[in-house]
Amino acid sequence: MILEIKDLTFQFRRQPIFNHAQLSITQPGIYAFVAPNGSGKTTLFNILSGSLQHYQGSITVMDAPLTPAVVYAQMAYMQDISVLYPYLTAREHLQLIAQLHHLPEEQILPVAAALQVTDFLDKRVRQYSLGMRQRLLVAMTFLVDAPLVLLDEPLNGLDPSSLKTVRQAILQAGAAGKTIIVSSHNLDEVDRITKEVIYIHDHQLQRTQLTETENAEGLYTRLFE
Repeated sequence: MILEIKDLTFQFRRQPIFNHAQLSITQPGIYAFVAPNGSGKTTLFNILSGSLQHYQGSITVMDAPLTPAVVYAQMAYMQDISVLYPYLTAREHLQLIAQLHHLPEEQILPVAAALQVTDFLDKRVRQYSLGMRQRLLVAMTFLVDAPLVLLDEPLNGLDPSSLKTVRQAILQAGAAGKTIIVSSHNLDEVDRITKEVIYIHDHQLQRTQLTETENAEGLYTRLFE
């Protein structure tokens, strides 16, 4: 079992986010995570990554109960741009990740090249556009080389060229046997990367598959509008 969530219950400021929610992922692949803002996508990612711990229920990752050690060994989590240090370069960010995970620095350049980060590898983050920061975040996440990858809005703020770059990186990682959960409001891109969709409805986690007659936009419209 790659990921199993049982009876997840979580409240924020006395407002229910999840109510005995269930989710199981048994096969590697790419899973889109779609839901309106404020419904709990980032909250779930924070719970899975250990940032939020006051929840009820049980979570297992790779058949092991969720603990900091399991998160470190089995998971990579792309957060938002607020985690970047404005006065550090992309190279320094990637070196920091490599040191934290005891990875050889030789692994940095191939990942940077795949995400087209090499052109600004030695510029400070404060000089970056939003798209450059997003590509750096994705590169930092894939550098970890974990079997379970959580990407929180990786397609946000990307121009068409950067969209293609990030999309290809996600598809390649999925083809290599990783399990990738991608939250996104870019429904056209969801259609390009997967048929598997996770969504939040009535405080529950649900799974479905896109079809020839219902794409991501159609599913979103039916569920949330």
